[in-house]
Amino acid sequence: MFKTRNEPILPVPSELYDEIGQLGDRVRALREEVIRIRSQYAQLAKSPKSLRADELGTPTDPHEAVVLTHTALRAVDRDLETVEKGIGWAHGPASRISLTDAAVEHREQQLAAPRPPIERTR
Repeated sequence: MFKTRNEPILPVPSELYDEIGQLGDRVRALREEVIRIRSQYAQLAKSPKSLRADELGTPTDPHEAVVLTHTALRAVDRDLETVEKGIGWAHGPASRISLTDAAVEHREQQLAAPRPPIERTR
């Protein structure tokens, strides 16, 4: 199965599984932040008389700018929801993977083996 010591050291599937879970947690937190900000833009949209836009560049209606921002953030949330679902789909089968006993032993040998010094050239 294992021919040389030059083979790459295999990652531990359970550690990768944990990383997928952490990635899912970060995406959920990001979605919560997007939803919070989007909600604040919805509040602004309810008070159009309290808004104004700068006079730089092409004239714009402040209420329209708020609505466009809110709409764009909704699209971001939908995209993040898709990412969150994809991570969930990856997380399920990832929980079923492990290294064989032989692969674990080989990995441990590789990690314990002394490494040749790195030659630096200029």
